[in-house]
Amino acid sequence: MKTTQQRRKERKKERFARQFHSKERVAWVQSLPCHVTHKKGNVVNAHVKSRGSGGTYKDIVPLDWAVHTDFDTMPEDKFEQKYRYTKELVRKAAWFYDKAWEIHVMPQEH
Repeated sequence: MKTTQQRRKERKKERFARQFHSKERVAWVQSLPCHVTHKKGNVVNAHVKSRGSGGTYKDIVPLDWAVHTDFDTMPEDKFEQKYRYTKELVRKAAWFYDKAWEIHVMPQEH
């Protein structure tokens, strides 16, 4: 029988895998430029669909920390005015990064 501590550790691993996929994927996203500003550095794995409403690693876009904060807190019109980029376009970009990750990890065929 598993202990409470063992079950908690397993649930934590499962939650991380669902929300971020893997440490390798987190590092890969952080190595990319911000999707909105195109600047490198200080980039985070930004969920564009909240984890609370079912967002997974497939809903992640690389965003600078400040852009991510604004994405989460600013009204749509203010975000668009500041960045000249809609939140909807940021959300739609998650598909691209999910596919790019699949290509990134796909084994090379010779």
